Amino acid sequence: MKDKNRAPLPGYLAGLEPLSRRGFLRTTVLASAALSSGCASLFGRKDAPETLEYYSLQPDEIDVITRLTEVMLPAEQFGLPSSTSVVPTVKNIDMMAQRMPEQTRDLLGLGIWVFNNRPMVSFKFRKFTSLPDDKALDYVNAMQEGAFFERGLMTTLKALIALNYWRDSRTWPGLEYHGPVTETWGVRRLGNAPLPRA
Repeated sequence: MKDKNRAPLPGYLAGLEPLSRRGFLRTTVLASAALSSGCASLFGRKDAPETLEYYSLQPDEIDVITRLTEVMLPAEQFGLPSSTSVVPTVKNIDMMAQRMPEQTRDLLGLGIWVFNNRPMVSFKFRKFTSLPDDKALDYVNAMQEGAFFERGLMTTLKALIALNYWRDSRTWPGLEYHGPVTETWGVRRLGNAPLPRA
C-alpha cells in the first residue's frame, strides 16, 4: 500500500518504490557481495591463510613457543614437514594445555614467562622472542647445561614441543615409523581383556 504523504523519490532512485526497507537492505547486501567477489576475482585476490584459534595459550606464550619451535625443530632443513606451518605444533600444545589441571597450567605459564624474559640479563635486555637464530640457539644450549632449575625448565619445554610435533602422522616417515602395529598387522583389539598369567 502506497503512502500518499511521502514525497516522490528523486530520478536516480526511480523504480525502487515497490521495495520495502527490508527488501532494499537485502538487495544492497547481495549486490555488495557480488561486487566484492567480482573485484576479488578480477584483481586476483588470494584466499586468506587459515588462522588457528587458541583456547588456552596467551598471545605472548604463543610467540615464545612458536619461536622456540623454530629454533629447536628446523625440520624443513632436513626434508621434514615444517614444525610451524605444516604441523600445528603450537596448536597441539594449546590443546594439551587445555586439559592440564589449573595449577599445572599456571606453572607452565610462569615457566614460559621466565624462559622468555631470562635472557634480558645476558643478551643486552632482549627477550628470547627477539633474539636472532644463532643467539636463540646459544640461549637454548646454555639453558640445557645450566643450573637444575634451568635444565628442568628446558626439558619440560623441549618435551612439549617434541611430543606435539612427532605425534603428527605426517612426521612419521622421517622416523621410518609406519604407524601402530595393531593397524599395520591387523591385530584384533581385545578391549579390556585381562593380561595373560605366567
